[in-house]
Amino acid sequence: MKTESFFAMVAGTAFGVAIGLLFAPDKGSETRRKVRETATGLYADATDSLDGLKDSALKSTSRLRARARIAGRELRGLMDTLSEQGQSLKDEARQKLLAQLEKLEAALEDVDKDMDEAEDREEALEL
Repeated sequence: MKTESFFAMVAGTAFGVAIGLLFAPDKGSETRRKVRETATGLYADATDSLDGLKDSALKSTSRLRARARIAGRELRGLMDTLSEQGQSLKDEARQKLLAQLEKLEAALEDVDKDMDEAEDREEALEL
């Protein structure tokens, strides 16, 4: 949605510049100078906006990767605990621990999915 708004703004600006050129009271050289300055400003604004989006995507990706690493370590730790102490646990306790492991695994899958989506957005910004 933000991308649509951005492109609508750019299209509206370009339309406004075109109409302005048609009714410009200045000499051609002066009008070309104004167009050049406006285009340079628009390009700089667009570049800044895209850089901001790219930085945001990179930060999100980094946070997601960190969360995935932490969740993975916790999952491996719980699995090791279950393997080491599983024989002495009662069936009920073992079932509870397995349920927690399944929840953690589902959360890790969600993080992986979010990370893939963030990487897709990052790649789209690089295009």
